[in-house]
Amino acid sequence: MKMALSSLRLPLSLWLPKHPNQSFHFSNPKLPSRLNLIYCCSSSSATAQQTLTRTEKWQSVRKKKVVLRVGYVGTDYRGLQMQRDDPSISTIEKELETAIFKAGGIRESNFGNLNKIAWARSSRTDKGVHSLATMISLKMEIPENAWDGDPYGIALVNHINCYLPHNIKIFSVVPAQRSFDPRKECNLRMYSYLLPADVIGIKSHFSTAEIDDHIADFNDILNAFEGEHPFHNYTVRSKYRKKLPGKKSPIYRNMSKTERSTVEASASELEGSDDEDEFEGENTSETEVLNQNSFLSSNGNENLLKACKKQEDVLKEKSTDSVIRAKWLYEPDESDRIGASHFRKIFRCSCGKLEKSLAHEYVELSIWGESFMLHQIRKMVGTAVAIKCKLLPRDILTLSLAKFSRIILPLAPSEVLILRGNRFSIRERPGNVTRPEMIAMVESEEIIKQVDEFFTSVMLPQVAKFLEPSGYPWQEWIKNLDRNTGIPDIELDEVRNAWKVWKERFESDASILK
Repeated sequence: MKMALSSLRLPLSLWLPKHPNQSFHFSNPKLPSRLNLIYCCSSSSATAQQTLTRTEKWQSVRKKKVVLRVGYVGTDYRGLQMQRDDPSISTIEKELETAIFKAGGIRESNFGNLNKIAWARSSRTDKGVHSLATMISLKMEIPENAWDGDPYGIALVNHINCYLPHNIKIFSVVPAQRSFDPRKECNLRMYSYLLPADVIGIKSHFSTAEIDDHIADFNDILNAFEGEHPFHNYTVRSKYRKKLPGKKSPIYRNMSKTERSTVEASASELEGSDDEDEFEGENTSETEVLNQNSFLSSNGNENLLKACKKQEDVLKEKSTDSVIRAKWLYEPDESDRIGASHFRKIFRCSCGKLEKSLAHEYVELSIWGESFMLHQIRKMVGTAVAIKCKLLPRDILTLSLAKFSRIILPLAPSEVLILRGNRFSIRERPGNVTRPEMIAMVESEEIIKQVDEFFTSVMLPQVAKFLEPSGYPWQEWIKNLDRNTGIPDIELDEVRNAWKVWKERFESDASILK
């Protein structure tokens, strides 16, 4: 799908189709009386924030499912998701939970356990990755008349924002229906990657024609990712191959309701969510979802635990072998199977015009997809840059997207990756139906204005620090790219020849079936 790239500074609403049959009209905001005094709490003045931050918690009259739109600069955090094994690790969700608790949105008896408040997210992000559009649903304690005259919950979020650091902000909070699932209903995730122009060979003295030639060439590379392909070479394959206990298995039947919900949540995030999250660390390790030691061992499921341990040992043993950078699987390998979860649909992968921020020239890459696997976007960008720099051949794109190839590809830095926006629809209903509250979250001018302000005043100045090609992280990354990216010709030739044979057989079989 070829679409003209919009500037990163343009409101997200310009990217999205309108919904003529659905409306979400609101009156002018009128604050609930209890929250009148805290409406100004999001003021940029530090003194004003200190004055208003220590207001008492709001008094809850009911508990209701809500959805928040959250933005954050991920530089100082170990990703979005709370680290279950070590809550002391700094994460976005830890900050959010604490702030909501201090504001009065979480009871003390539920604080520290996100499962108790049905916490769910539309996407997970890696360490250092930023977001303007993460949607989080939870069951929150709500004060009386919370949305009277204030349909986006501005007074509520301003109070919560008092307890958040300046690099995290909630833009809105609206009531959500009980059946709403932010991960399952998110059918489009739109990322931006800010790439220093020098990295792809664009120099400051180049003419407009030379710049356009480089961008056009880079777009030819990026566009090859569009469509539905197996992206197994762009992630940690095994993470999307493992199976948790099935619902009909004895292991599943013997679990308590809480344990089952934990398994189901882990399985859903493993199989289909946006997993551009940090693979290192306790909550995202290779065997974390499989082991679930906290509850599996208590149920005596020793066979499953032994199987997980065996898989972990195999992985460690493989890591010590000599590295083969490219190969072709001529026979099925049960230990390295590719399944449906390795296939992903990319709607857009393109490069925009040359931009400038704080004297740094850069280009914005737009990568839009239904969902993404761990490291997928960063490996796509790393591979595209390596091709542009002639460190990898152009046909590596075709070869790496072939189901039977196994190729090691470069991983680009995370510091300039931004989740820009989402789209939602109820998958169980025909006709691409979107909940009114999610249309408002994505398209409301009032919310978009807040998002753009946060991006311009908070996020961009931080991200711009990483746009210097001779600074961190690019200088070291380029050095490693030059040193480690090359694939021996003998390995590439083998994969090329095998791919040609496979393609001929595939086309021959297809013609017979016609």
